[in-house]
Amino acid sequence: MDPFTELRKHAGGAHPQKVKLNVVLGAITDIIYERRSIGGRSAPISPTEYFAALMTALDAASDSHRQEVAQLLSMVLPEVPDAVLRGKFAAVAKCLTTVLQEAGDDAVLLRSASACLALVLLAQEPSSSAWDRPELLRSFHLLLTLAMDTRPKVRKAGHKWTMDVLELHAAKGCDALSTHIASFAENVFASSGKGGKDNQRLVLLVAFLKMALPLLQRKVVASLVAALADFLDSSSKMLRLVTYEVLDALSAAPEPQLTADTLCKVVAAVLDAQSSGSLEAQNGPVAIYAVRVPSQTLVRLAAVSAETARELLPRVVSAVCSHIATNDDRVQRQAARSLLNVLKATISPELLETEGTSEDIACVLASLQSLTSLRFQGAWNHVFPLIAELFRFYGYASRPALEPLLVTCCELHEAADQLPQQQQGGTSAQALSDLFAFAAGAAVEALGPRSFLEIVPIDHPTEIVSEQRAWLLPVFRDALRSAQHGSELGFFADVVLPMARACEAGTRELSVTPLQAKKLQTRAIQLWMLFPSVCARAVDVDTHFKKIAKILASAMADQRYPELCLAVCQGLQALVKRTRALQKSVARRYHLETQDNEVEDAEEDGDDDENDEKQLDETKLARDRAALAKFSGRYVPLLLSFVQELDPEIDTECAQVLLATLEGFASLAEAKLIGTTFKEVMQKLLEATTETKRVEPDGAGSHSKRATKLRQISHVQMALAMALLAHVDDGSVALLYRVVKPYLLDDADVAMQKRSYAALVAICDSHPKFLSEESQLQNLTRAICDSLLTCSVPAKKMRLRVLAHLIRTLQAQPASDGIAEKELVPSLVGEIMLCTKEANGKAREAAFELLVAMAILLRVRDPQNGLMEFIQMVLGGLAARTPHMRSAAVICLSRVVFEFGRDDPAIAQAMPALLKTVLMLLHEKAREVIKSVIGFMKLGIAVLRKDQLEHFLPDIINGLLVWIGESKNRFRAKTRIILIKLCRKFGYDHVAALVPEEDRALIRHIKKTKEREYKKKSELAVEAAERRAAKKNRDTFEEFMADSADEGDDDEAAAMQVLKRKKDLHKKNKGGKVIREDEDDIMDFLDDNAAVKNIFLAQKGGRDDDESEDEFQMTKNGRMIIPGGEDDDRKGGSDSDNEDKIKQDVASQLQRMGLHKSKNDKSGRPKRKRGGGDDVSSGREYRAKKAGGDIKKKGKLEPYAYIPLDPKLMAKRNKREAITRYGGSVGKRRGKK
Repeated sequence: MDPFTELRKHAGGAHPQKVKLNVVLGAITDIIYERRSIGGRSAPISPTEYFAALMTALDAASDSHRQEVAQLLSMVLPEVPDAVLRGKFAAVAKCLTTVLQEAGDDAVLLRSASACLALVLLAQEPSSSAWDRPELLRSFHLLLTLAMDTRPKVRKAGHKWTMDVLELHAAKGCDALSTHIASFAENVFASSGKGGKDNQRLVLLVAFLKMALPLLQRKVVASLVAALADFLDSSSKMLRLVTYEVLDALSAAPEPQLTADTLCKVVAAVLDAQSSGSLEAQNGPVAIYAVRVPSQTLVRLAAVSAETARELLPRVVSAVCSHIATNDDRVQRQAARSLLNVLKATISPELLETEGTSEDIACVLASLQSLTSLRFQGAWNHVFPLIAELFRFYGYASRPALEPLLVTCCELHEAADQLPQQQQGGTSAQALSDLFAFAAGAAVEALGPRSFLEIVPIDHPTEIVSEQRAWLLPVFRDALRSAQHGSELGFFADVVLPMARACEAGTRELSVTPLQAKKLQTRAIQLWMLFPSVCARAVDVDTHFKKIAKILASAMADQRYPELCLAVCQGLQALVKRTRALQKSVARRYHLETQDNEVEDAEEDGDDDENDEKQLDETKLARDRAALAKFSGRYVPLLLSFVQELDPEIDTECAQVLLATLEGFASLAEAKLIGTTFKEVMQKLLEATTETKRVEPDGAGSHSKRATKLRQISHVQMALAMALLAHVDDGSVALLYRVVKPYLLDDADVAMQKRSYAALVAICDSHPKFLSEESQLQNLTRAICDSLLTCSVPAKKMRLRVLAHLIRTLQAQPASDGIAEKELVPSLVGEIMLCTKEANGKAREAAFELLVAMAILLRVRDPQNGLMEFIQMVLGGLAARTPHMRSAAVICLSRVVFEFGRDDPAIAQAMPALLKTVLMLLHEKAREVIKSVIGFMKLGIAVLRKDQLEHFLPDIINGLLVWIGESKNRFRAKTRIILIKLCRKFGYDHVAALVPEEDRALIRHIKKTKEREYKKKSELAVEAAERRAAKKNRDTFEEFMADSADEGDDDEAAAMQVLKRKKDLHKKNKGGKVIREDEDDIMDFLDDNAAVKNIFLAQKGGRDDDESEDEFQMTKNGRMIIPGGEDDDRKGGSDSDNEDKIKQDVASQLQRMGLHKSKNDKSGRPKRKRGGGDDVSSGREYRAKKAGGDIKKKGKLEPYAYIPLDPKLMAKRNKREAITRYGGSVGKRRGKK
């Protein structure tokens, strides 16, 4: 394998470095061929030959080519056998060491040579016997030295290769390098500790240890950590930071490298360092690490030695809590997260419940309690979510240990409005109240409502519900829906209902004012609103539902509180759904069990506990359903009467809830009761419809109102029938079908027709046997075919769903000669095609699904010709009179071909004829037809083979060129896409040959555009990869040390690029703009990029860019000479203004890059003079070029002022800037000083 395959692709490219590498590689290749005695140029060059030649060249190369040779060597070394590199290590290491020592300031050569040395070291055997050799250790020491270089790029390369060697040794279990690194680090520590002048080298070493320590031996890591602990209280902020980073990386490593004793020492050292220094000195990143390191280390220690971790726990919690008092939001967030992790790891719920009063846990709880004081109010947005998570984690064990936190939380909520304003730190009282409510809600979820009210009662002797604690009612309503251990109907019956009754009774007292009565009614409703939340996770339905069933029925019928009906129905609906969910889960498990009857005895023995749990669920389910079903006979008539009393047009939401509740209890009630109720509903429905037909012919006002009322009654009865439909017998289903069938042909009552189709859908969904009978299937098919012309638009979607049921039923049945087979599909194809153009998206989707289902049906009936017969039906739509139908036919044809074109050979064979037929529509004028045809074209290009499609190229291209200029109809982009696809498939030259001469420029333009896009995309991909790599390797330490780099070549190159860009801008401003025209090319003025590329500058003397004018002169020491200029009005004010502007831009760019500083301004920004001087609105560029200018009188207004009409200044955030700019201009023109 040639290691230079990728490099050779850039031999003639625009990258100068790769071109130079190819030149050197060519010379090396020629030398190898010349030295060969046998084979010559026939045999490929092996990596070993490249290696030998490159090493010879590197040893004898001049300084000008060493970098290229070293880079080529780094590319070939991975392909060289390890045996060769091990045998030649001494010579290779000696040569590379010499190169590295002589590299000097050549950072690129240092990186390449270090890569070569590292690759050679990686090829050596990772064993202690091999790495005892001095030459290996010297080479590794050289890499280690490069990893501490002050230049970032060299240091980065040294880090990478050193880590690769250490990772290899760690994977093989070789610890030879650990001792060497430890001795090296200890020497650096000792030398730095004596004089204190080598601080930078110490920082670099500690930064290296951040990555190296997780790969070293445990004993070495313990000794180095003990030495690093001394730097935690260093006077150097950067040294403290990198030391914390090392300990953080070590404590977060996937594989622990520290023993329990070392972990304990780390925690103690960090805590001692924090106690010796002030919090102000540990701000920013240092504070974050000071919080995270001890917490992570303590979590690791808890997994190894729980007793030792408990001993250190109070100190760690106290230290972390002290950091919450800072003003840094990041530190507060990290401290709260660390506290949560530490407490979860060290104090389990069982431990908190049994030893909650022990001394260490009491200290921890006292520290947590202190977080609720006003001192930490600025961090309460992190403190109270922490308290909420603690309640959720400990659950029942939170009591009594966390009771003081809960009491304080409620007291703070009551006093939120009285908190000192200066203590709130910008947080509103409402936001604080939300925090307290959040923590209280978590306590309700963990403890349960009963235990919560024992700690924080809400009742009051005189107010029934305490006004100060009334805020807990919404908290209960939300929290009970997600209670950890479920909720109890007994709590609602024993605690909530008595308070609600007391509130309602208080409204009837004579001494109560109307305002007080209204307040008591509100409290009663709030208490009743807890019922749906309690029912969401009720666990005692079988024992306590009977206690409140009659009360619930009375509450629904209470006219004084209409809100209760909805609340009670929502709760009942939740109870029914919960029993249904349990029933479905049990049924699903039973189904899975019956799938496999062969179960081993061992598995049966191991599943005893699981079977007991399943039996418990089934028993509980039976009890719950029985408790609800016992009262279904009372609830069904009651709910039925409630629905009949509602106005469906006004009380839509309430009607839906009542119907859903009715449907739920209908599933629990006896079949006899539901059958009787259903027949009564049908009788009322027939009476209402009959009376409506009798009253409608008379158009008098009273009769019209009567007819409207009767329609509403029929609508309500139909809704009730659909709610009961799933639980009635087959006779009742047939009765409903006979009732709704006439409405399919009657479009006078659109709402009733829609409900009738919905009833048919419900019948097909809940009673599949209805369509299994041949007579019913034929009857429904005849009704659907006859109602084609009377179907209203709102009923289209439901009609399509009925059709889908019919088609699926026909697919499941064998072929027959009934009407369903002969007339259904042919008579409904046109309707389905038109439905694909409906405005309703769901209707369109249903139409397409039905279209595919009909095609599948015909293919099942006749595998050879059925699909083609269906396509012939669809093609009949192309002969329609209306463009709407023709467009729908093309769309449907496209969908059928898309679904079956690649699998069905008949469609693939007929595709050329289909494409030829559709192409004939390209000459129409209807936009929707052309749009459909273009879509079919794209499908044809994808389906047809190249040889089949080539025959249609002239017709496709000529038809497209008719619409290529129709920007009004938005076909320009669509046609261009098809032309691009054709060019991609057949080539630009082949397509251009079929295009008329006057339109060939379009193909050339498409070619250039695609090439440009491909080139730009490649460049963006390379830039994105570079940005990702840079972002991945960037950290706090690298950002700090970047300023110490002496690699100024990149900055100088960037500066030259900026200067050249500004110079080009200056030239463009000086010359006039001319439109370039080419007789062989066209210019699209609607394309911004094309317009820009066809405009060039008219240079003086007819020359192009002059390289001598693009570059600045350089001094001997490499500095650029930026020529100055004076404002010479005689040579044209515009030129001098542009030059001044360019110089200012260049100077500001250099200042931002750190290459230039202003002499007069320390900040590097030019200051604007007050009361005079030019600014952006002076209008100086619009003054006269040849005359002396407008007359300006002292103390008078300026003759001109220029304020650009920028639409961005109309935004709210820019309003102040616009006012300032206008006021400054007017003030200056008035002569203000």
